[in-house]
Amino acid sequence: MASATDPTRAPYDPETLAIGVLGRPHGVKGEIALRPYNQQGRSLERLDRITLERDGRREQRAVVACRAVGGGYLLRLEGIADREAAAALTLAEVRVSRTALPPLGAGEYYVEDVRGCAVEDEAGAALGLAVGTFWNGAHDVVTVTAPDGHERLIPLVPDFVLTVDIPGRKIVVRWDAEP
Repeated sequence: MASATDPTRAPYDPETLAIGVLGRPHGVKGEIALRPYNQQGRSLERLDRITLERDGRREQRAVVACRAVGGGYLLRLEGIADREAAAALTLAEVRVSRTALPPLGAGEYYVEDVRGCAVEDEAGAALGLAVGTFWNGAHDVVTVTAPDGHERLIPLVPDFVLTVDIPGRKIVVRWDAEP
C-alpha cells in the first residue's frame, strides 16, 4: 500500500500506480532487480506489463519473467537481453496499470493517491494540500502544506483520517486547523 512519494514527481495519475524502482542488473542476460515500495504487498510475480518512468519519460515493457528474491524481485523485460541494456534502466520507477491490481476494499486507498489532495479538518477548514508521504517506521504520514507555507505532518491512520475521497481529491482529518 505504501510508496515513498516525492513532491517533485509528476501529478496524480489515475491510470497507473508506482510499485517500486529498478535497481542494479543481475547477471549477464538482462535481468534487473525490482525493489518494491511495499515489501508486504501482494505478489508481483504475475505482472505481464509495466511502465517505466525516468526523467519525465515513460515507456511500456512486457514482463518476460518475474521471480521473487530476498527484498524484491528479478525481472526480465522484453527487449532487454544483456547486462548493459538492463543497467540503462537502473533507477527507473516501475508503474503498473491499476486494472492489473486487485480491487481495493471499502475504505482502502493507495498511499500514493493522497498526494495532490486538498486536506481539511472535520469542520471544513482548509489545512492545505497533501504534497507527499513517507513511512515513519510505524505508519504512513502525509505532509500537508498550507498556502502560507505552514507544514503539517499528519499520520495516515484512522484516529486522524476520517475520509479519503480519491476521485474527489479530498481528505478530511481530525486535526486542529490552528498552527
